[in-house]
Amino acid sequence: MPSEKFFFSDSGLSKRASVSEAEPEQRKRRTKKAIQARFYTDPKFKLTLRLLYGDEIAFGPGKAELLEAIESTGSISAAGRVMDMSYRRAWLLVDAMNRSFREPVVDAARGGKHGGGAHLTPFGKEVLARYREVYGALQQAADTYLRLFLPCMAETPPSGELSEPSASDPTV
Repeated sequence: MPSEKFFFSDSGLSKRASVSEAEPEQRKRRTKKAIQARFYTDPKFKLTLRLLYGDEIAFGPGKAELLEAIESTGSISAAGRVMDMSYRRAWLLVDAMNRSFREPVVDAARGGKHGGGAHLTPFGKEVLARYREVYGALQQAADTYLRLFLPCMAETPPSGELSEPSASDPTV
């Protein structure tokens, strides 16, 4: 049974001809990967949101993930292990955040007889929540404008393989 594809055009949502309706000379042999990509991959924006303060990245996706890992593990070193980074790297990121904001985002206690640990301060939880809110709003706005690119996209996503230049290509 032929599947129907829909796309956005200037006149609104339109139906693209199904694969079985295509001209025989226009049909090309598709690999399993290309067929899967055609039916399971849609274009999307990948956003990276970073808060810069002076020469420092005060907050971003990695630091947000680190804060979540600290909250769930109760330790900077354990959070670093979860994220596959050294304790020193995790500690430097926490230090950069604590210096960038008016209040500390992480409160850490040294190890020892009673054990150490770390947790997010209430202010740190607020900073993380604000970052997630801004990121969500930006992603929602980007998704709204994605429709502008849909008519420009190729019928199938690139497979990662280089294509041979054609004779009509002016760059050859």
